[in-house]
This record gives sequence, C-alpha cells and structure tokens, in this order.
Amino acid sequence: MKKMIIKINFLFILIMLGCNLIPNYRIVIAADSTLEDVIKGGNDFINLDNNSSNIIDTNGLKDLSQFVSGTLLTIAIGVTLLTGAIMGIKFITQSVDDKAKIKESMVPWIVGIIVSFGAFTIWEVAVNVFSSL
Repeated sequence: MKKMIIKINFLFILIMLGCNLIPNYRIVIAADSTLEDVIKGGNDFINLDNNSSNIIDTNGLKDLSQFVSGTLLTIAIGVTLLTGAIMGIKFITQSVDDKAKIKESMVPWIVGIIVSFGAFTIWEVAVNVFSSL
C-alpha cells in the first residue's frame, strides 16, 4: 500500500511540474537560415564575450528566478494538497485512537506548510527588493 501511495505521489508531482513547464517551452525553427547565417550566428556567439561589458544577464537571471520560484511553489502546493488529502481520508476512515494520532501529526504538517510558503514569500520579497537596486 505504501509503494502505491509513493507512486501516486511521484506521478502527481511529475504532472504538476509538467503543467508548470509546458507554457515556458519555446521552439526555435531555423529552417529559413542559410549556411552564412549559421556561421555568422556562431561567430557572433563566440565574440559575444569580447564585446560585452555586462557579465551578468539580468533578464536571464530574473527569468530563472521566476522559473525556480514557480516550480518550487507548484511542488509545495502539490505536496500540501496531496498530504492533506491523505491525512483527511485517514482521519475519516480510522478508529478513535488512530484519529488522535492523525491529529498529532497535523501539527508538523501545518508547521511545514507555514515554513514552505513563508520561504516562498521571503524569496519573492527578496527578489523584488533586490531587483530594484
């Protein structure tokens, strides 16, 4: 039974990650470019470091930060909902003694929710504050 629950959790997390990644997927089609365009693009890429005085790409860093925070938030929401549903089903179907154990395990669950969403909030505030500097 535990292996089945672990498989369901893993599948659910993969689905949540997939839903988060699909809109960010971009396809580049270079069918209309000639050989000269490809060589020129390669040379421009090689010489990019020589001509650039700005080493850090701020737009790329911002996009990466948004991607990481979105992925972590999706995982946190998925895990929270899944564990809450499992605990709810156990609470409904178990005996009185087992219900007391489930109530005891809800305290660390709620603390975990507060920590994970608090960390996400701190991350977003830090990114917004430091991006304006």
